[in-house]
Amino acid sequence: MSTPLKIASRTEGENTAVLSLIGDVDVATAGRVRDSGLKLVKEGIRHLIVDLTPTEFMDSTGLGTLVGLHKRLRELEGEVTIAVLQPRVKRLFEITGLTQVFRICDDVAAALKEVRG
Repeated sequence: MSTPLKIASRTEGENTAVLSLIGDVDVATAGRVRDSGLKLVKEGIRHLIVDLTPTEFMDSTGLGTLVGLHKRLRELEGEVTIAVLQPRVKRLFEITGLTQVFRICDDVAAALKEVRG
């Protein structure tokens, strides 16, 4: 049984936001993640940090959603940075080669540091 997804966001400066995903990111919840991310992009966010630190499960639909957000932001000269702590979720990024696409950090503080240079 999947864990219901809670989504929260906060801005960190002029064009950076943290999108926190608490629960499972899968085929049932990916649309909400996409909509939340695109809303931030429409509001002028160009650097999106996706906080997956409390996320214990993600499927290929969730990964595809993050790739889609990344492509959209790259079109706008922005990017998505991933904060992921759970070994199971981190492993998904490794085995799919997405560590070559996203900047991966262990937590939001490290991700903010990366984004700010």
